[in-house]
Amino acid sequence: MFYRRKNKTYFKQKCRIAVWTVSCLVGLLTVLVPILLGLYTPQGPYLVPLSQKLNNTIALGLLIAFIFPAIVEFNNYRWGRQVDRNIPKLLRDVAEAVQSGVTLPRALEEASQRDYGPLSKEIEHAIAMFILGASWEDSLLSLAQRVGRPSVQRLSTILIEAHQTGGKMIEVLDTSVELFSSIDEYREEQHNTMRPYIITIYMATVVFLIIAYVVLSQFLATLYLLSASVAVKESELLKGVLDINYYRSILFWASMIESIYGGLIAGKIRNGTLFAGLWHSVILSTITLVFFNVFSL
Repeated sequence: MFYRRKNKTYFKQKCRIAVWTVSCLVGLLTVLVPILLGLYTPQGPYLVPLSQKLNNTIALGLLIAFIFPAIVEFNNYRWGRQVDRNIPKLLRDVAEAVQSGVTLPRALEEASQRDYGPLSKEIEHAIAMFILGASWEDSLLSLAQRVGRPSVQRLSTILIEAHQTGGKMIEVLDTSVELFSSIDEYREEQHNTMRPYIITIYMATVVFLIIAYVVLSQFLATLYLLSASVAVKESELLKGVLDINYYRSILFWASMIESIYGGLIAGKIRNGTLFAGLWHSVILSTITLVFFNVFSL
């Protein structure tokens, strides 16, 4: 179901699907319980729940649906990042071993005993296949297929070609080390460059929450109290003012939507995939949920 090496876990496709399915079903059930028990029936003009407790239940269902897939996707992203970052180090050590006179298969076998994060176990598996009689090409193609990352597919192709070039093997390996090192430096630079944008998304969510609280407490709450007075009711001056709980629910769900989509965008900006942003969505949604319960009117 998953690989584990030194606290780094990779969940395979079947495990990911199982986690997504179970989490979404449990979350959906949590959301539907108030409706099935008759605790919430949409009625105009209030089509959203007016009770904060009911809103909390629905929000909790969304968190349940997101939190476990977020853990899975975050671990997979971290696992893949460790693989990519260790490829230049692996190639550099292999190239140095070949330059000292060791054959390429022997150099890779020695490298498999060192710590290259999650990549070490996969290299060791490929070398075991080669020792047991599989061809060099089949062993490395199996490595690329098991890991399933473009960087490892390129690594396997380079090692296959280097083994076939003979006299130019060292030149091929040295060029590959420079190439993978440049790619890794570019990714690290891009990762650090995107950090301010992630902070901006978090700050935007916090600012939205503060504005929502100010609007509710300083403006809408005052209007609601005035509209409830006898004199104002007779004048019908504030006839269109609705229940204050309605406005609070609207702002609560607006904040939740911003938190969820803001987290997904953060993942796309920094990590290149929406699923990696699920963890940000869970954090921002939790902040929103806590804020509306702590600073409730």
